[in-house]
Amino acid sequence: MNQNAYTALTRELPSVAAVDLVTAGTLQLVVRCPSCGAQHRHLGLGLRRSPCGSFYLVTRTEPIAKLSAA
Repeated sequence: MNQNAYTALTRELPSVAAVDLVTAGTLQLVVRCPSCGAQHRHLGLGLRRSPCGSFYLVTRTEPIAKLSAA
């Protein structure tokens, strides 16, 4: 059995826009799931699988805002 085999997705993937969340110095991305309606956190953009089991593309609508020292 080939452990590295990938299965193609059978349908068009929804795209969801992420909102930045900074926690303990780390950037996380929060999205509203198109399947269950809950908010899920991810560590990066691109194809993601949510805790509820649905797949979607996490995208960014705006670049990350740069923080300036006061």
